[in-house]
Amino acid sequence: MNHSIEIALVALAVVVVGLIYYVVTKESEVSTQIRSIAKVVEDLHRELFMMDKRLKQELEIITSLQESVPREQTSLHAELGREVNELSVPILESLTHIEESFGGYKEKTENRLRYLEERIRNLSLPTSISGLDDEKVISRYNQGIEIDAIAKELRLSKAEVEFVLKINQLR
Repeated sequence: MNHSIEIALVALAVVVVGLIYYVVTKESEVSTQIRSIAKVVEDLHRELFMMDKRLKQELEIITSLQESVPREQTSLHAELGREVNELSVPILESLTHIEESFGGYKEKTENRLRYLEERIRNLSLPTSISGLDDEKVISRYNQGIEIDAIAKELRLSKAEVEFVLKINQLR
């Protein structure tokens, strides 16, 4: 029995040594992995720090640009306003000149039209058209009869009836 206990103890010792070796080996692998993870995390922290630093610099640049834009916009608006005014003054002067010219032509045309109207009134018109008195056309028109009906009744053209009414300033 001594011998079997010794074998059992040796076997147990081998198992314990084997377990210790296994644990140490696994612990060393885990440590290596933890160190590599720690290195990656440290690299990530360094990268984040650099990105944060760049982001702050770019934000400062953007802020300074935004502050300068309103000033530049104001100066651009003022410059554009001046240029528009410089360009519009000659155009406005030309338009004023054209308006004055048209005013003169309008006045001349109105004077000629008045002259022609007076000449037409002064012309001696026959007292009747096609043997009928103008009064018949006028009286029927004053009674409310339509121009077409007057023309048909008096056997005149519609244009003749309208002419009589126009001459007598009824239409």
